Amino acid sequence: MNTLLRFLVLAGLLCSATLRAAEPAVPELRGMLATGADRRFALAVPGDGQTAWVAVGGNFAGWKLSAYRADEDVLVLSKDGRDVVLKLASGAVGVSAEKATLDDAEAVLNKMKFEEMIGKMLAQQKLSMAAMTKKMMGNIKGIDEADFAAHQAKVMDALYATMNPDQMKGDFARIYSEVFTKSELQGLADFYGTPAGVAMIDKQPEIQQKTMEIIMPRMMAAMPKIQQLSVDFAKEQAAKKAAAAPAAPAVPAPAATP
Repeated sequence: MNTLLRFLVLAGLLCSATLRAAEPAVPELRGMLATGADRRFALAVPGDGQTAWVAVGGNFAGWKLSAYRADEDVLVLSKDGRDVVLKLASGAVGVSAEKATLDDAEAVLNKMKFEEMIGKMLAQQKLSMAAMTKKMMGNIKGIDEADFAAHQAKVMDALYATMNPDQMKGDFARIYSEVFTKSELQGLADFYGTPAGVAMIDKQPEIQQKTMEIIMPRMMAAMPKIQQLSVDFAKEQAAKKAAAAPAAPAVPAPAATP
């Protein structure tokens, strides 16, 4: 009887251990991104590389994101009547340090619509720089406005021709692959696939334009002071050079005529 009892207990323990091993792993919380009222949580399954940015109410790896408790800064996951509370730990939380590849980086840039986004941003920056330069040159006399506009257009075209978005994409892919890990790039790609990520990309040119509208007047307001500083600096340098110059030898007075 004792032998049979020990066998049943052992069988029960083995069965329990097997069931626990078969349970899906609890996801890890690796980050949170808030865009206005929208919050997305970076979740990952330890060991299998599965990652995603998910909002409350969504599902990930069989778990539902049932709530976010802002006062406690914790995320609640639910599965089969079981609740698990996740809190973002400080520092790296099991994030894979696997080196990213150029393909990983290009996948993110494709999600970002890199060529389109950079093309729009450069076009808007070109217009902003043209407006600023025109305003700066407005006080200079003796320059034909039409000729200056044509010259400025040539200068801008030459400058921005070196910033071809198609060519820059390869450079950015290299930078991303060197700076980010594979899992970090996967997280970025996941985010840019969400509505919030798409909105961020689509609205970047508009954000830049509005930013330039704030920055440019401040820069123009500072120009008189900058010009005066340049004038003062030139005077200081001239005075310094004059002070350092060797004194001219004294010219002897002519001898008196007897």
